[in-house]
Amino acid sequence: MTAKPLPKKLNKEPLVDAVFEIRFSSSIPISSVLPGFLFAHINDGDKKIERLPVADIPIQMREFDPNLRFQPLLRIKWDKFLILIGDESLAIACAMPYPGWLNFKAKIVEVINILKGSQIIDNVNRYSLKYVDIIDGETLSEQIKRVNLSLNIGNHILSSEPFNIRVEIPYDNYLHIVQIATPSSATNFDGQTRDGVLVAVDSISEQLTIDLTRFADTLADNLEAIHTSNKTMFFECLRPETITYLEPIYE
Repeated sequence: MTAKPLPKKLNKEPLVDAVFEIRFSSSIPISSVLPGFLFAHINDGDKKIERLPVADIPIQMREFDPNLRFQPLLRIKWDKFLILIGDESLAIACAMPYPGWLNFKAKIVEVINILKGSQIIDNVNRYSLKYVDIIDGETLSEQIKRVNLSLNIGNHILSSEPFNIRVEIPYDNYLHIVQIATPSSATNFDGQTRDGVLVAVDSISEQLTIDLTRFADTLADNLEAIHTSNKTMFFECLRPETITYLEPIYE
């Protein structure tokens, strides 16, 4: 990939979801202990614990079904953020509008440092950062032209047809799972719906086993690295005229 200056922000913000996740190993069922610990140690802002539907599925089924193993069982609403807790995973997500990377990063670091104090997680096995954007367009043809994509099937060239593709791209020591689909829609926490072409980039650092203390000590630098790599991949998915349409601000 070519090195290009990345926008600091977009005036026409297409973001609909932002999630940081860790997956870990532990000798005890985390979902029965961690929510109360986190709730007690988050001191600022409004907070509320909610039980999610997956929690009603027996643990034996969750352990052996790869689609359920890392699903969140409980959710803590914390001001404009969400903490999602599973048996072997924890995620921090943003409610929209997006509060900005510096605020999001600060909350991630805060939660992981609280988690470090619990001493109930053994090792972190992977971490990831996922951003989901929906870029508008009045027609399918206009939405397709928003993305840097050429797709032929036989002699047919994609121009105005619905599609959904998923590609795994290794880059920058991460595995980026890129999904592009249209037509797509998303409803924010405030109930507003956005329609257009979906561009989702899930950047994953895996194949590591590191104790939580060491992970927390290097987290700030690792967050900057994975965020920059994810952001680079996202803008590689857009045509130059789309970036201009989104009104980028460079600093």
